[in-house]
Amino acid sequence: MDVERCLLALMPILSLLVMLLALRQSVQRAAGLGFLLAAALGSAFFGATSTLLLAASLQGVLHALPIIGVIFGTLLLYAGAEALGILQRLQQFLQACSTDLAVQALVVGWLFAHLLQGISGFGVPVMICAPLLVRLGIPPLRAVLIALLGQCWGNTFGTIGLAWDGLLTQVTLTPSMERTVLVLSSSYLLLVCLLSGFLIAYLADGWSGLRRTFFLVLCLGILQGEGQTLFSYVHAELANFLASLLGFGAFLLWRRTGGIPAAAPPVPVGPFRKSGRGRKTVLASACRYALCRTRPVATAVVLLLAMSEIMVTTGQTRALAEGLATLTGKGYLLAAPFVGLLGSFMTASNLSSNILFAAFQQQMGTILHLPVEQLLALQTAGGAVGTLLSPSNVFLGTSTAGIAGQEGIILRQTMLIAVICCMLFALAALVLS
Repeated sequence: MDVERCLLALMPILSLLVMLLALRQSVQRAAGLGFLLAAALGSAFFGATSTLLLAASLQGVLHALPIIGVIFGTLLLYAGAEALGILQRLQQFLQACSTDLAVQALVVGWLFAHLLQGISGFGVPVMICAPLLVRLGIPPLRAVLIALLGQCWGNTFGTIGLAWDGLLTQVTLTPSMERTVLVLSSSYLLLVCLLSGFLIAYLADGWSGLRRTFFLVLCLGILQGEGQTLFSYVHAELANFLASLLGFGAFLLWRRTGGIPAAAPPVPVGPFRKSGRGRKTVLASACRYALCRTRPVATAVVLLLAMSEIMVTTGQTRALAEGLATLTGKGYLLAAPFVGLLGSFMTASNLSSNILFAAFQQQMGTILHLPVEQLLALQTAGGAVGTLLSPSNVFLGTSTAGIAGQEGIILRQTMLIAVICCMLFALAALVLS
């Protein structure tokens, strides 16, 4: 192993972490420094030409454009819904589900966020659910953390199965091997589903909230996790979305049968308010809001993805993964989920993480005589929880919750959760091996 190359490749990521976690700088500044370091190291130590660096940067910009489009569209819809009173009605519906704040947080930050992740992804669940949680009375920092937790376990089979399809395109598997990877990854993600549900209940209302909702989270978590496994046998791309519908339906049935006491019916507020403004005025106001909020997010996303593309293109990402594999040797099974986590941290996407490292994981399994199915399952499970560490995802939450600039505080908490999840995956893999 070239230790020097591995340590050099680590510098852009370390700079990102130090800027965000220790120095509490903005995502834009941290991403800017990471981008400059990646480019400088690529040129000085990894043989990259200026043309290659420019091409990689442009590729990062191209990858960022559809994400920025989704962000702008989501913010536009959010602002329009706010102006028309739709969010007020949604808030009243959620409050009518229960008087219990922990239950309300679970409905918005766990069930609804999961439902959105099943069909959208790209940070949309965080952008929508974080401000909704704030409206319910949850402090903004906790609201963003809850929204991040609620969406993370759906990052393999969610977004119409993009991350799962991305993994399959990079490796060669027999049908039986594919089924094994599917079952193993679903089992690991079931652990995340349960853990995120318990953490959300605790964050919303402390230990008392966790005690009151423990059985509810346990039942719905197992139902959603096992439902995802069963649905994936039929249609992997829709497995997460169908599992989220199953969980939401079970919750509504539980509430209807008296398992959860409902709140008193909200006072009617009449039809969607127009506030004396025409549609053009509402649209113009929503556009201004969306543009204002999209600009800083777009800057961070472009810089992060450009940095990621430079690291991938110049071989820095590969050097990092190979260094980790060499250091761990036969114990690589314990490190495999952290490779997936690294990919998602860098690219803000489990899809990109799987594209980056799925083939590498298969190669490591062959070289070290480790079960390839386990390594691939650990890769995509680690990538799913790695979205908790994505600076761009965190920034989307803080920008809509009104606490932009506090990303480092949230990342310190999500890092601990993500590391614990990856350690649980590794221990489970050891038991199953």
